[in-house]
Amino acid sequence: MKKCSYCGAEYPDDAVVCPIDHTPFEPPAEPPPPKAREPEYRFPPLSADDRQKDFVTLVTCATLPAADIILGRLQAAGIEASMPDESLMNVMGGVLTGFGNVRIQIAPKDYDEAKELLSDIYAVG
Repeated sequence: MKKCSYCGAEYPDDAVVCPIDHTPFEPPAEPPPPKAREPEYRFPPLSADDRQKDFVTLVTCATLPAADIILGRLQAAGIEASMPDESLMNVMGGVLTGFGNVRIQIAPKDYDEAKELLSDIYAVG
């Protein structure tokens, strides 16, 4: 049903003008086109030297809750992961401007599997 903006009377959807006061009905507004989603995370490529390390950074997250979600997903899939910045972020109350982002680290052997597991979070790299 369409409603006249002047008199408030209601008319069928196919009405073009209010028959009482001749106020034209506006066509329904088109919804805005969806915005392209920006990547949320970047997976840094691993060098040969990185593959020899005990732990490498898989992703960095802007907030502690975001990092917690990723950490949980990795652990649920059986991938050992850690969040070395968690204590600092808890102490600092999540202030990111001076301390950078929250890192998620894993063993290099799990890097490809973890990257595939998290591919639905619009990651690039």
